[in-house]
Amino acid sequence: MNTPNTPKKPEKPEINGIAPELYEIISAQREFFATGKTRDIAFRRQLLLNLRMMIRDNEGLILEALRADLGKSYHEGYLTEIGMIEQEINHTLRYLKVWNSPKTVATPYYLFPSSSKKYYHPRGLVMIFAPWNYPFLLAIQPLISSIAAGNCTIVKLSEHSPRTTRLLCELIDKYFDREYIAAYTDSFEAVKAIRHEPFGLVFYTGGSTVARIISKAAATQLTPVVLELGGKSPCIIDKTANLRLAARRIVCGKLLNAGQTCVAPDYLYIDSSVKEEFIGYVKEYHDKFYQAAPCENKFYPKIINRMHFERLRNYLKDGTILFGGEVNEDTCRISLTLMEKIDRDSKLMSEEIFGPILPVFEFNDINIVINTLRKRPKPLALYLFTKSRDTRDMVLNNLDFGCGCINDTVIQLANPHLPFGGIGESGIGRYHGKAGFDTFSAESSVLLAPSHADLNPFRYPPFDDSYGVLKLIFRYLI
Repeated sequence: MNTPNTPKKPEKPEINGIAPELYEIISAQREFFATGKTRDIAFRRQLLLNLRMMIRDNEGLILEALRADLGKSYHEGYLTEIGMIEQEINHTLRYLKVWNSPKTVATPYYLFPSSSKKYYHPRGLVMIFAPWNYPFLLAIQPLISSIAAGNCTIVKLSEHSPRTTRLLCELIDKYFDREYIAAYTDSFEAVKAIRHEPFGLVFYTGGSTVARIISKAAATQLTPVVLELGGKSPCIIDKTANLRLAARRIVCGKLLNAGQTCVAPDYLYIDSSVKEEFIGYVKEYHDKFYQAAPCENKFYPKIINRMHFERLRNYLKDGTILFGGEVNEDTCRISLTLMEKIDRDSKLMSEEIFGPILPVFEFNDINIVINTLRKRPKPLALYLFTKSRDTRDMVLNNLDFGCGCINDTVIQLANPHLPFGGIGESGIGRYHGKAGFDTFSAESSVLLAPSHADLNPFRYPPFDDSYGVLKLIFRYLI
């Protein structure tokens, strides 16, 4: 500690408006990318294999860090974070060569005998902003896509999940050179960097408030951004649904990570004729999964910090509790809570809950639900429980959302063939599997014209006022 007689150690001056440590990382990555080594598919595959080795060598440490930050059991930690990463790496290794190969596309007859192809190139230097709710999964999953596309990457880790962040910083430094993959933790400096330095892409997962700050900073350099946000994801249950199955899957999906999941059901619309029966099944499965006392269950995740715990606890005053409502201040745990008769001015109606609270609304006509949801911001996810094909088609054809399930919740994330991302206020851009490779790649469109033939005389001067043949070509030849 500095005393009045001890001079403070002078801070290093900023370089181009950026902290020296971060500037050095950016400079080193730019130099390395310029060598062209990341364009080599073999190099990318080796990085993915190193990443897989990092995870397998340190699986226990990763699970312990997730338990320390979020109270996750080893089972849940592996299921929702490590296991999905293993699948993503294996999927990417299997298809990487195919994804990266040039793709032939159709060429109109009037350009004969040319051919057309799409080529994929790395974007360059990429910065990934990872959130705290899935601090391992949502840092590493976009990193896989960035590696696959051949980029150099800075992973900005969350300060709100300190154990996982500290571990990831150590592991990334141990298994990778900072000139192509580096971990960083200072959010303020990271935003300054994207304001002052051009990046190939900025990838952000988190809330809309910070997303606006990052988008504005990136716009200074015309840097493209991908925003993986959230929003209020509805869950609809009609009277034809298998209520027992619906309760089982909704309780499971809602309580993953204690509701701190961007695609968790945020509120529930249920046909009034089956509401009471459904709530009975919810209680049955809740008690079965968590021994009727989740707040005392060491394997039930906790709320990330005191601020979010107090925010969620205050929500419990904004309506009538149908079920649950227990809290544990010492461990920052809140049980699954179903609520109705929500106050009109409550933030439960306007903000993403991001916790184990589930508002319940009744309906008698699915058309009213559809009309109501169409007036709201487009959600990241939508869930529908029904046996009616007509109802399913009506919902899917009339509502816009990023992803979803019919008769299930959350598990759409486990399919690497399904692109993941939001619409409008719930996000911009897609990733997972090939969608991630495409997002982190720059696509070049190339027309390959032959050098031995020139069969289109209409493109060359001299021009006059006759254009009848041109009209026939452009109207009828495709």
